Amino acid sequence: MQRIDQRDWAWILYADGERRYLSVLCGTVAMYELILELDAAERARLQEPGFLDALAREVSYRPDAFKARHVAGLQLMD
Repeated sequence: MQRIDQRDWAWILYADGERRYLSVLCGTVAMYELILELDAAERARLQEPGFLDALAREVSYRPDAFKARHVAGLQLMD
């Protein structure tokens, strides 16, 4: 697993071969992380300016809408 991009205190993008995982910092008082495996459409948009910021913002503001996509137990290492 390799860290390939990040925005401090917001999100980190990891690569594992062709797979991409987005770790998003969520919460207000209690902070927690949601990790999503990006689907093909999302991976295709990775080079669009602002795409990751917008996706991470949506996940952070509406975490319940993304909890079903959370990859539990994934070990993210640099």
